[in-house]
Amino acid sequence: MQTINKNWLGSLLSIVLLAASTLALADSRQVVNESRSVSANEKIYVEVMSGEITIKAISGNTFSVSGKLDEKATGYEFDSKDGFSRFEMTMPRQVNYNWKDKTNMAELRIEVPVGSSVEFKGVNGNVTVSGIHGSSEIATVNGQITASDLQNSVKLSTVNGEIKVNGASGKVELNSVNGEINDEGSTGRLSYEVVNGKIKAKSQAEEVSISTVNGDAELELSGTKQLKLSTVNGEIEAELRAVSSPRISGSSVSGDIELKLESNANARVALKASAGGSLDNKLSNDKATKAKYGPSRSLQFTLGSGDGSVELTTVSGDIKLEKL
Repeated sequence: MQTINKNWLGSLLSIVLLAASTLALADSRQVVNESRSVSANEKIYVEVMSGEITIKAISGNTFSVSGKLDEKATGYEFDSKDGFSRFEMTMPRQVNYNWKDKTNMAELRIEVPVGSSVEFKGVNGNVTVSGIHGSSEIATVNGQITASDLQNSVKLSTVNGEIKVNGASGKVELNSVNGEINDEGSTGRLSYEVVNGKIKAKSQAEEVSISTVNGDAELELSGTKQLKLSTVNGEIEAELRAVSSPRISGSSVSGDIELKLESNANARVALKASAGGSLDNKLSNDKATKAKYGPSRSLQFTLGSGDGSVELTTVSGDIKLEKL
């Protein structure tokens, strides 16, 4: 019986060792563990072609990169000098990727000073970035960007992916093609652009600019004083709360604009629809008038003291004004 137990234990140990060696051989990715002392407002450039990337701001003046490279990577470059730092994962000149296949892509954690300015470029993969108060410019082609607590100058863009933002402030620019933008709690001056996608935002920004092509937008705005709207073959729905005299301008081509304002809004309103477009006004009893020649319609009226302005035009689309 004792001999049988020893043989059994020996076989089990062999299986465990074989499994461990198989896993080790399966993951042939190069390990990275680099760190440098840098300035509090360091200019940092990061380029990672593929992978799951996390960029996090820390209180210390350190720039560090840790984790594993893509299995196809030939190495990496890590430089830091005179206020400029750079990390780049080097890849072969020609490499074929199915961006949905994340097997053995890079997994990297990057830490930067809070006040640094960070520029990231990628192709395939997702990026999570948080806490940077200098400036952030994050761009990827196929993947999702998840961002929180970014300040000052913020530029986020992706082609085939989604952008999720929470608590950004300053000058914020969000751009997606074939994807969605979800923004919550951003302040400052915001710019949204989407093609073949959707925008959903809850913001307290003073200035907001939005552009959609073959895409829709839902905006819940509070305290926004200036709003610019543009859509082609899309639909924009915007609610403006906690502001009585907004300045709003916009246009649509084969698309719709629906705007909801406070019941005590003060503004001079000028609407125009052509090529079969329609105007629906529920802010007052004023009705649109049809042009003597052609299919165009127009509507002008004043709400309250008229301190603000609402100027909207449409070609082959609908404009609708309502009270909150």
